[in-house]
Amino acid sequence: MALRPVLDLDLLRTLVFIAEEASFTKAADRVGRTQSAVTLQVQKLEAFVGQPLVVRSKGGPVELTPQGRALVGNARAMLKLNDEAFQMLGTKETQSLVRLASSSTYVPCFLPPTLDTLRATYPDLLVEVTEGYSCQLAPRIKDDAFDLVVCEGGHEPRGWRTTVVWEGPLKWVTSAERPALDRDPLPLSLPPGDCPWRPPWKDDCYWRSAALATLGRANRQHKVVAAAATLEGLYAPVLAGKAISVSIGAKLPAGLRVVEDDEGLPLLPDTSIVIIKARKAVQPLTDVVTETILAKFSVN
Repeated sequence: MALRPVLDLDLLRTLVFIAEEASFTKAADRVGRTQSAVTLQVQKLEAFVGQPLVVRSKGGPVELTPQGRALVGNARAMLKLNDEAFQMLGTKETQSLVRLASSSTYVPCFLPPTLDTLRATYPDLLVEVTEGYSCQLAPRIKDDAFDLVVCEGGHEPRGWRTTVVWEGPLKWVTSAERPALDRDPLPLSLPPGDCPWRPPWKDDCYWRSAALATLGRANRQHKVVAAAATLEGLYAPVLAGKAISVSIGAKLPAGLRVVEDDEGLPLLPDTSIVIIKARKAVQPLTDVVTETILAKFSVN
């Protein structure tokens, strides 16, 4: 007797969310995946059932075909039976753990919305978050201290594969009310030159070396008047109008602003933010967390 094919409940759940939200983007948020991943799920389900399930159109709410609407009704019933079976058997869902480390610089750019989405979609997933410096956290991926690390590109161990989260130019940062742009020499607040956590494969902190090298090439006189390993420490003399600093320009505190390209300072080089994954990272949960970070990351 030939066995009948079995529908994938994860694919059906995605289709139900699309029907409820009328949006691939909102459905992607609910399942903790990127929009492209949700599109692939729908295509996989359509190929499996041999029927178009979603109406392809440009703009406006997403609509289902008659076959899609019929399948959603059955999908809800199947998902309900699945949940009731677990409850009837008294099955206890075990809590899963993902150890996420991130440079404190980038935490405001992604962490709150990422955790909100994961809690809503995966209530039994515990994300254990550790903050620190890129140079402090990234090398520990070799020791299996974390499952995922969000850090500045270049801090990953040599040969380690990365997923790029963001890339763009570094920005000069100055006081909004008391800019120090016209001083000679230009006063700088930068990371320390002898950072004790710098990994052996890096010669210097990139933010520091990029700022100094850029000003040197432009023959702009400058002087480091303050050094700190934290953003708060870097920004304190800038807020006081006594120096300028560098950052990616994201989530600046009140009283600071990015220096515009036409204000006379040389343009800084690009940098990147990446995710590195442990060799023995728990799957597929680490992929889910990675995709959620990619979807939620914003420097604005």
